[in-house]
Amino acid sequence: MTFGSVIYRRMALSVLLTLLFTFMVAGCGPKPQVTVSPSFRPAAEVETAYVVPFAAALVPEEFSATVFNDFVDQLNGRRRETGVRSFAILKDEVKDVDPAWLSRQFYISGDIWSYVEDSGCCSTNIRVKARVYIHEPGKNIPSVEIFVPLESFFDHDRSTVDRERDRLARALARDLSLKVLEAIAPSRSPSSSSP
Repeated sequence: MTFGSVIYRRMALSVLLTLLFTFMVAGCGPKPQVTVSPSFRPAAEVETAYVVPFAAALVPEEFSATVFNDFVDQLNGRRRETGVRSFAILKDEVKDVDPAWLSRQFYISGDIWSYVEDSGCCSTNIRVKARVYIHEPGKNIPSVEIFVPLESFFDHDRSTVDRERDRLARALARDLSLKVLEAIAPSRSPSSSSP
């Protein structure tokens, strides 16, 4: 055995152990999920898709407002990729909307929950979960359900809670909007679920 082969073996072992550790850590938390009804048909020539303000239990108001506003802005910014002409915020609460009218609409609803900030002396971990539902006209239950969990861990000497909270809110809005756009794009082939 030469010195070069020993070094090569050690490097290869180090890379394999790093990959193994990465896979183990990545497998510990919940993963985004998209569940699609077999009867779901992507948006085609929808004049307006309504977006219902997200329910947010025990979530900072500024966080949930940032998620929702960025979510709608990103949907409208990329609406040409879909069969939807515009995404409009439904100003009334769902319970105040005529159920007959709402059942004829293509709309999106969602909720944000499980918001947790764990702070210590030197670092903070922020976790949140969100779910978005896509409702088709004439259907009583959502045709698409999108679940996205996110987490941010940072040292206090590198960032602040406010900055990381804002960054996490914007990342959540981006991830949710991308998954919605993928689901409703006309070129999407229907499937029962995807990771």
